[in-house]
Formats: sequence, C-alpha cells, structure tokens
Amino acid sequence: MKRNAYIFILTLLLAIFVYGFNLFSSSSRSLVYLPIPQIAQVHLPKPLELASISSSVLGAQAIDPKDLVKYVNQERAKVGSAELRISPILMQAAQLRADVILKHQNFSHQDPYENIELTTVLPKLKYQFRYASENIGMGGISAENFVSGFMNSTSHRENLLSPFLSDTGVAVVTGPYKQYYVNIAVQLFAIPGGKKEYLGYSEEEISVYQKQLSDLDAKLNPLIWSIGKITRSKENTSDKYKTLNRQREILETIYNQMKEEKPLTNEHVTLIAEYNSNLH
Repeated sequence: MKRNAYIFILTLLLAIFVYGFNLFSSSSRSLVYLPIPQIAQVHLPKPLELASISSSVLGAQAIDPKDLVKYVNQERAKVGSAELRISPILMQAAQLRADVILKHQNFSHQDPYENIELTTVLPKLKYQFRYASENIGMGGISAENFVSGFMNSTSHRENLLSPFLSDTGVAVVTGPYKQYYVNIAVQLFAIPGGKKEYLGYSEEEISVYQKQLSDLDAKLNPLIWSIGKITRSKENTSDKYKTLNRQREILETIYNQMKEEKPLTNEHVTLIAEYNSNLH
C-alpha cells in the first residue's frame, strides 16, 4: 500500500512539474510581426469596343499581331519609353485568351468556361511576373486602328506607354461574335520576376510561418494533467483564446497557400495586416 502511495505521489509531482514546464514554455514563446509581402500585381482595364464594331470586317485583310507591337512601340518612342520586347510565352498566352473569348462569345477578362484568364494562364505557362496586365479590344479593322483605339482610352493607354513595362504578347482572332463578324485583339503586358517576386514570399518566410504556427499551438493548447492521462481544454471562451485562435486561422490560411506554392493576393496582405494589429 505504501509503495503504491509513493508511486501515486511521485506521479502527481511529475505531472505538476511537466504541467508547469509546458505553461512556462508556451508563455515564453513570443509571436513576431509578419512582414507585409510585395505581391505580384495584376491590372485589367475594362474591355474596349471600338467604334468600328458596327461595321462588318468580313473579307478584311488578316491582322499580323506583331504589327500591333510595332505601332505600340512607335507610340512609346514618342514619350521616351523603351520598346516592348515580344515574349513567346506571352504570345502563346494571348492566343489562348483570344481563342477562349471568341469560342465562348465572352468578351471579358474573366473566363467562367475554361478558367483561361490572365491570372491562371501565365502560371500554367510557367511565366513568373511582378506585374501583368491585359488589353482586350473588339472591332478594330487594322493593327493601327486597334492601337489608336487603345490610345484613346486612358486605362489602356497607360499599359501601352508605361516605362516600367518590358514584355508583351499579342493575338488577334477573327470570326462571328453575336450579330457581328469582328476582329478581337488581346495584348498582354508584363514585368517578369523571379520566384519570390511572383509568389510574394521566400523559403525562409515559409519557415517563419511554420514556427509561428507551432508557437501559437503551444499557447492555445496548455496541457491539463489529470490522474493517468493528459487531456486538452475543450472549451475556452476568453477574449485571449478567441484572439489567439483567430491568429492561428490567419497563419494557417497563408501557410497553406505557401505550401502549395501559390502566389499571395491582396486578400492575404489584408489578413497579415490584421494579424499584426492583433499583436498590439
């Protein structure tokens, strides 16, 4: 009996020691502010219907997509911007975009049919970027006419003339679009970047998020010892618990995005800002 009593006391003392150690360990782990990432930017001006859309272009001479680049570069030279260089990958991406617009009669930057959009087609083609944009126009009767139409639109003109843009790709498709027979032009613009610039984070930052998750788990789940077993607290409605739980949700959302090697978005930047504000 005495021996069993000693064992019970020793077990209880050990439980108290481990419980205290875990509380000390979890409380001593400090959470740090997360850096605000510089994410890849995407700009999508409103699709442009040229005035000539009301006239049929049936039988018109085919438009060489590279002619659009030629006339765009002429306009860029007038304002001192360097020539855009033609990227084979952006040419391929522009063709995919133009084909899907005509195929589904969907003159839009979004594609609910095959999900071939600027933000999806570039990753599929392994093109990493810091900035990407797309001009789409319908109804032009020549390459020069398309460029003139884009130049007359403020948001489209910014793409054509921006001194920061370096790469471009163009596609032109011709065919029936609803009651018209038209040309549809898609021109992509981009600033290429490395993996970090495209994703918005590095391998080291993934490790930071992993450690933060581990530290939060230590704070959220203090061990509660009972005789013969360890149980977790099933309910804690304190403000501190709610805040820490929200912090974990934010970290897990961003960490999962990183594990899948997907780029961070403006929504993730907002979450990181919320996380940092909760550390006050």
